[in-house]
This record gives sequence, structure tokens and C-alpha cells, in this order.
Amino acid sequence: MAGIGFELRKILKKNSLFSLGKVYGYAAILSSGPWVISIIAIIIVGFVNISTRGKMNETVQFQIVITYAIALASSLIITGFIQLPFTRYIADLIYARREEKVLPSYLATIFSAWLVGLPFVVPATIYIFPQQDLFFKFNVVSIFLVLCGVWISNILATSLKFYKGVLWAYTVSYGLIVALSYLFGGNVDHLLFIFFFGNALLFVWLFVLIVKSYKGDGFIDFGFFFNRKFYWSLGFAGLFYNLGSWVDKFIFWYYPTTGYPVIGKLHASVVYDLPIFLAYLSIVPGMAIFFYRLEADFAQKYDFYYDAVRTDGTLEVIEHYRDEMIKTIRHAIREIIITQGIVDILLFMLAPKIFSLLNIPQLYTGLFYILTVGAMLQLGFMSVLAILYYLDRRVEAMWLSILFFVLNALLTFASMQMGPYFYGYGYALSLLISFAWSLKVIRDEMEDLDYETFMLQ
Repeated sequence: MAGIGFELRKILKKNSLFSLGKVYGYAAILSSGPWVISIIAIIIVGFVNISTRGKMNETVQFQIVITYAIALASSLIITGFIQLPFTRYIADLIYARREEKVLPSYLATIFSAWLVGLPFVVPATIYIFPQQDLFFKFNVVSIFLVLCGVWISNILATSLKFYKGVLWAYTVSYGLIVALSYLFGGNVDHLLFIFFFGNALLFVWLFVLIVKSYKGDGFIDFGFFFNRKFYWSLGFAGLFYNLGSWVDKFIFWYYPTTGYPVIGKLHASVVYDLPIFLAYLSIVPGMAIFFYRLEADFAQKYDFYYDAVRTDGTLEVIEHYRDEMIKTIRHAIREIIITQGIVDILLFMLAPKIFSLLNIPQLYTGLFYILTVGAMLQLGFMSVLAILYYLDRRVEAMWLSILFFVLNALLTFASMQMGPYFYGYGYALSLLISFAWSLKVIRDEMEDLDYETFMLQ
């Protein structure tokens, strides 16, 4: 818990406006840096290819293939289920001073992801792209597998607080993708191979970072998968949260009036894709605040509380630290909503100019407004889930994630039946309900924390 939170608190001790800006800037880079770098790099590749070669169609095809690869490889099929249990398993190893098992477990997870992914991605690629050549299909399969490796490596590296190393790895790798795309990205096949090559470099970089940090007592260890205490609830929580985050996009992609075929059997939505992308970018300031409050404030109060429990602290001291945790949660959520609300208001005022600059029809501004509100609610919902994971409330987090997925699927589909005026309202309403219910859950959990800590262990 010390790590990055200690460093952020040390910067803030200077008690100046510059130090405050530095803390939140640093938190923004660490929390959103890899995600923002990769997305912006893919967009730059598109702009460069269109402006220098005029190949609009092939650029869109490249971006759509990459979007699906990220959705299916990095979020849903494989790593969506194992990311949280794997993180918890590694944490348990470190807590039990069994660091020699970290590296073999990591290698076993990578191997298993590829072993499961390969029989899935090969026939899927052949079915989805019946008219594309062999080199194209090879690139798609390779991208899928390397993204699985990158995602698992990224999970472990960030969980172990290697934030700076991860940030440099993404910056260099995606910078290379942009440069090579400018020089050699003549067609969609070349662009896909360049993307694979850059992510292969990223995977090797993260792999070396992890291997240098831990010495294993063997080559590979499948204990994570055969662990008697496998965290199934965490697996389903991660899976359904990721499904919930993508299900509205898939509905818009394949709904007859909003989706259109791009390449093979892959669809996109000109109505939904750009507004939701801009809405997600808008939550970077809120992500910075959430990251700082979680790593610096809540983690410290969490440590104080459980240190008091473990060292036979008095009831008065234990209750004091519990109340401090509650205050921190309330302050963090309030600060996220206020800051993100200000950012959203500014975006609403600037939206017409932004849309004009990006050549997006003004017709989509209303959809952008509601999606921006939905993204803010998703940030709040994600913050509550993170706190529940800290408190080891795995089952509660799982049911909240399932609720989010079911509501987003049903309400998005229902809103599309109601017509274009209601597009986006299903996503936003599903998160409003999920976030409100998650606040009730976290309030009840904090009220019963002392009882559950002492009586249910």
C-alpha cells in the first residue's frame, strides 16, 4: 500500500498550487496513461494514413479490427475472467512471502491464455474474414494472442506498482507504431503487422520488467488454476464488468439502423463510436482524482484500521479509523462528481466547436451529452467497486457487475426500440441505477465493517 501513495503524499506536503497540480497530473498519467497513449496512437495512425495516402476505407478497417481485438482479447474472452483472480493470487503470494512463485505463476497464466485463445481465434478469424488473404488472417491471430500477453503482463506490472516502467513501455512501443505506420503503412495488411510488431515489443518490455523483478523457483506453476481457494466471484465480477462496458457498443454495431459492415463480418456504428470515445476521454481528470484518493488517502486509512485490528487496538481507535475510511470514501466520491461535473459542463459548452473541428455532424451532440454523463457515472461505479475489492467484498462486487451488464444490455436495446432521440439513455440509466445501488452497498458494508471483521472471520 505504501509505494506510489507514499510518493504522491510526499509531493503534496510542499503545500503549493504547483505541487497540487503535479500530484493530480502524475496521478492522471499513472492511472490513464497507457490507455490514453494507445488510443491516441491508433487515432494518429488513422489521421496520418488518411492525410498522406488518402486511404480512408483501409484506415477505418484497421481501426475496427484493432477495436474488436482489444474488446475480445483484452477484456472479454480470456483475461476478463482471470484478471482479478490472478491479481489477488499474486497479492496472496507476496503477502505469504512466497515471491518465488510469482514468476512461474505469471508464465503459466500467459501459456494458458494462449492455449485457450488459439483454438478460439483461428476458426473465428477464418469465419469472420472469409475473403481476406492468409497474411491478413495471420496478423489478426497474432494481434489477438499478443494482446492477451500484453494485458496479463500489464495487470501484473501495474499491480506490482511498476507504473513508470509500464508508462515508458507504452510510450515507446506506440510511438514506434505511429512512426512505422507513417513510413510503411501502405495498406491494411501493413498497418496490422506494424501494430502486432509494436505490441510484441511492448509485451517483451513488460515481460523483461517482471522477470528482472522476481526470481522463480521453477519455470512454470499452474497452482493459480488449481488453487483450492480460486476466487470465482472475482472472476465473474471482472467478466461481467467488462461485458457490461462493451455490450452497448456491440448492440449499436449490429442493430440494423445504427450499424454497418466494415470488413468481413465486423460492424461499426457511425452514430455511436465517436461520441462514446470522446465521452470516455472526458473522464481522465476524474480518473486522476480517483487514483490519488484510492492510492494515497484510502489505502493509508485502510492500513491504519487493519493495523489497529491486528495489534489489539482499543475499540475507540478502531472505530476512529473506520470513520476516517468512511470520510475518505465520501470525500473521494464527492470530489470525483464535482470535478467531473465541471469538466462535463465545459465540454457541453465546447461540444459544437469540437464536433465541427473533427467533422462530426452536430446531430450527435445530444448523444454525446448523455454519454458523457453516463461515463461520469461509470467512473463513480468503478470507484465503488475498487473500494469493495479493497475490503474483500468479492460477492457484492460480483452481483453489482452482473447488475450493470444486465441493465446495460436490456436498457440499451429498449432505448433503441424507442428511436434515435433515446440513443445513449440505456447506457446512462443503467449506470445511474448501478451506481446508486453500489453506494447503498458500500454504505451498508462500512456500517457493518467492525462486526464483519471480528465476527465473520
